[in-house]
This record gives sequence, C-alpha cells and structure tokens, in this order.
Amino acid sequence: MTTKLLFEGPDTLVYWKESGIPTVPLKTTIDGRTLLSIAAAYHPEVVCCHGENAWEGGVIHRLDNLTKGLVLIARSQKAYDALMQQQKKDMIQKEYIASVTSERLVDDGFEPFPFLDPFDGSSIITSAFRSFGPGGRSVRPITGSHRNSSGRIYSTMVEPEDESTLRCTITRGFRHQIRAHLAWAGYPIRGDVQYGGIPSDDFGLEAVSISYIEPCSGRRLTITA
Repeated sequence: MTTKLLFEGPDTLVYWKESGIPTVPLKTTIDGRTLLSIAAAYHPEVVCCHGENAWEGGVIHRLDNLTKGLVLIARSQKAYDALMQQQKKDMIQKEYIASVTSERLVDDGFEPFPFLDPFDGSSIITSAFRSFGPGGRSVRPITGSHRNSSGRIYSTMVEPEDESTLRCTITRGFRHQIRAHLAWAGYPIRGDVQYGGIPSDDFGLEAVSISYIEPCSGRRLTITA
C-alpha cells in the first residue's frame, strides 16, 4: 500500500504512511519526500501550525522511517495545541501490530528482562530509556538510574495475536519505544536488524489504530487501518 489519506475531519487528518519514507523532514534536510510534504500538497494548512520545530508542521506523532501505518496531523494551530495537550495527558491511544521472531541477535546494552513473557498473556513493559551506540542511534530500556536516562517512564501494553504476532498499545511514546521494548523481551521485530531482528524485506511493525478526541466536536474518534 502506498501513502494515502484515510480520514479527513474539520481539524484533523489521519494518513497511512508507507514504509521507507520519513514522517517529517530532518532538521538538516528539509527537502525530499516525506509524509508531511505529501499531506501539504493537498492540505497546505498543515505546514502553518507547529510546536517547537517548525519543519514538523502539524504532525502530532512520528513513525520511524521503516514503520508503516497511521499518523495524526492537525490542520490548525488551535487543533495542534489541543491535541498536544491530549498527548501530554496520555489521552491519545495508538495500537501497533508487530511481527516478531523469538531470538534477539543483538545483546549489547540490554538489562535482564524483568517482566512476564509477552506470549504468556497480556503484559505491560515499562522503562525509562537511554541513548546507546555510536551517535546515540539506538536506545536501551533501563529500570534503574543512569546519567543519560530519559527520566520519564514509558509503557507498552502487549497482547499476543498468534504465535508470531503481538499487538502493542501506547499513549505517549519515546523514540524506538516498541522496537526496543520487544527486543528487550527477546522478541525483536522482523526486519529490525538494529535491535537484533532477522533481515527481511518487509519491516514487521504497523500502526493500525489511533484514538483521540476531535478538538472541534469533543467526540472520541477511533481510526483504524
């Protein structure tokens, strides 16, 4: 599936992003095809609202380049500000489907996993994070103190779908949160070689549902892929 608009409301858009393109431009590389540039071609207002980073436009949350699925975008500054407040209060819920393998091929920097095996039933993985590796390209979950810790605790609710698929639910997320949490549990995402997954042409993580309160109406909307 190629990137396309799934929902258009008075103050929000929900796009399905294909794997392999950035959600927003990099700070140092503003030009190039991104989800934001695709949305702006049809809805130019999405680049007129933003938070601290003007180049991110009205995008409320980002997906990694390789991750496919749903992204929420505000169409006005008022809607953007309201949605960001929802996100800060953990009121925006996102669900992902992860295709995983049962052996992590990368072990450096991972603490012992202290929670239930995700395939034994519903479980919640919680941790702070620290940067890891050259240039801080990766992250590692941590349960204790560390001078490079993110400080805040992030949670991933995990439920088994079948013998190789997990459904993950988060509210506010951290960079690579689901990828790192599942690798920590010993179940890296298929194709996620950065976190010990086996190589694959199809990266096994998709954002399949997003639930939020529409700022203009106050209704809770749930958009699914």
